[in-house]
Amino acid sequence: MMWSEFYLVISGLITLILLIVAFPWLRSKNHAKADSLSNTQIVKQRLQELDREEREGLISAGDKAQAVDELKVALVDESAFASQKTGTAWLPLAVGATIAIATAVSVYAHVNQLAKVKHASDAMAALPELSQQLATGNGNNLSQQDMISLALALRQQIRSLPEDDSGWMVYGRLMLSLGQEVQAIEAIERAVNLAPDKKANAISLAQALMTTGDVNNLSRAQGILANLLQENAENDNLALMMAVVSAQLGDLENTAFYYNQVKSKLPQDSELAQSLVSRIAELEGQVEKVTFSQPSNQSLDDAGQGMTEFSITISLSEAASVSLPPEGFLVVFAQDADSQNRMPAAVVKRPLSSFPLTVNLTVENAMMPQFTLDSLENVKLTARISEDENVAVAAGEWEGSVQSKVSKGRNTAISITINKELQ
Repeated sequence: MMWSEFYLVISGLITLILLIVAFPWLRSKNHAKADSLSNTQIVKQRLQELDREEREGLISAGDKAQAVDELKVALVDESAFASQKTGTAWLPLAVGATIAIATAVSVYAHVNQLAKVKHASDAMAALPELSQQLATGNGNNLSQQDMISLALALRQQIRSLPEDDSGWMVYGRLMLSLGQEVQAIEAIERAVNLAPDKKANAISLAQALMTTGDVNNLSRAQGILANLLQENAENDNLALMMAVVSAQLGDLENTAFYYNQVKSKLPQDSELAQSLVSRIAELEGQVEKVTFSQPSNQSLDDAGQGMTEFSITISLSEAASVSLPPEGFLVVFAQDADSQNRMPAAVVKRPLSSFPLTVNLTVENAMMPQFTLDSLENVKLTARISEDENVAVAAGEWEGSVQSKVSKGRNTAISITINKELQ
């Protein structure tokens, strides 16, 4: 709706309100006039009756004169009262109209979010100018508010062009720069689905997933990059991204392999190169620690203490049981509770069945031989219900988690209630 149309509608509503408020008063005024005319006719009729009664000798001339004076006084008093009543009606009318107009404007503004509507309209008007600044390389001059306005305008534009993958991609990158990771990933995924042959879209999706730090998103990013590297193994940018995401996941083999591919092209004093070297050394230290401690684990097995494992009894909250999908998967995994590494030390995935149920998580469920339950001191155990086999977090899924100390060589019983809906 244009602003001129909006003002026209508001004017019509105000006029309607004024008519509604004024109608009872106007109707009352018309009734007062009708009553006044009716009383005057009654007085004239009474005067004629007095003349007739005097002629017939029913009353004397003095009685007639007295009756006529009383009628005149009554008529004058009634006229004065009607005039006074009519003169004071404008004050309540004006007050009522003012209150009605103020209430109508306030309610309309609140319900229709005029400030947000105006913001969206201003953003659309500023879109050509802001887009020109980005196209000419002056994006650094845009303020935070400019970026928000540009994102809003783009969202309005792609609403009318939902099949425009370029619009979704630009919108996703803008949302990523504003720190809105969930919206950014959703928009970039939309662009990838609309144009699956565009490798740049897939690369942007991997970059967006890497910024979240979530282990499931990092695993998705690693899978996307692995597919891209199969087609273009010599791409150093892809190799560097693969080394970084593998380092975050604790994947020593891929981190070392792809870092060796690009290390000659990186300045050795760069922060990225130093962080990758440190991470590789850390992961190699974990491998050596696990290898060194293996004989002691073996001796524990020989002593009858068994392997490190958790027996996890999983139940559902009332809300989760109502929202349980008819088909899906239960994913149970363990993560290091003492570090930011979100790589699972053990994972079990099985089709959904009746609850409660018990799942055993052991060192044999490790994703990498050098990173198992035996390498952890404290663990975060999570049970998640997923509608598909994709381990990435999706809105509407449910999970529950607990933390526990790892008892090496023992079976620890744990209970988890799935009670949290993921957004």
